[in-house]
Amino acid sequence: MFAAAIRNVDWRRLTPTPREMNLMVAAGATWGIVFTAGMAALKWWNCAMICPDEIVATAVLSIATGIIALGPLAVFGRRRPNLAE
Repeated sequence: MFAAAIRNVDWRRLTPTPREMNLMVAAGATWGIVFTAGMAALKWWNCAMICPDEIVATAVLSIATGIIALGPLAVFGRRRPNLAE
């Protein structure tokens, strides 16, 4: 059943344009920066201090995760289905 569904997918439509690639990076990086700021605020609230190395590690991981995982969701979620086919 899964193999039959995969055969019917038009894989060319899943190739992002350069504009969509820029949007992926922007959306993912924005999510990562907002998440890092939230984690820093939470750390400040709980401990009344922030470790710079912890913030850097959180920033690197969250921005990378945002670009890899959430960027494509933002782009492909905006595409309209082609109902003419």
